[in-house]
Amino acid sequence: MSTNVLIWVVVAAVVLVAIGIGLIIAGRVRGRRRSAALRRHFGPEYDHVIEQSGGRSEGESVLQRRLNHRREINVRDLDADERERFSSAWDQAQNSFVETPRSGLRDADLLVMQVMRDRGYPVEHFTEREEMVSVDHPDLVGHYRAAHRTAVADTQDHADTEQLRKAMVDYRYLFDELIGAGHPERTQRGMQAP
Repeated sequence: MSTNVLIWVVVAAVVLVAIGIGLIIAGRVRGRRRSAALRRHFGPEYDHVIEQSGGRSEGESVLQRRLNHRREINVRDLDADERERFSSAWDQAQNSFVETPRSGLRDADLLVMQVMRDRGYPVEHFTEREEMVSVDHPDLVGHYRAAHRTAVADTQDHADTEQLRKAMVDYRYLFDELIGAGHPERTQRGMQAP
């Protein structure tokens, strides 16, 4: 083999190695940016999903699927009449809670689901609702999850009055956001791609 050919082979090998290293570095930088964007968007929910999924890669895939699914859903704002109607219904649930905590909590759970349905969220299963809340209201999904857990425990008479009260407050946080989400920037915050 001539010296010139050998030099070209070595140069080509060095270039290919450099390109490979560059691609690896670029992939890692992209991965870190994606992780940072997901962490920034989801907040504490990021850590929750990573822990539940068994690792960063799996958890981030779950979070990305949630974002993609949410982008496919047309969620609308409530008009003033609908907000007023739901606010009145909440007042009734709260009054019911004072007299009969279990009944009031059940009403609050159903009311949150109804608001979500009317806005266009999928509501068939709690998991779907929880995932969509985690995208649009990541700061409230933990409250929603806890309230629902208490409501389910209460159907089996496993919740005490203080747990019921806390669940009612947790539902109220989400309810207020859902009916007050007449601001496009709130509805759209879950739509930003990491």
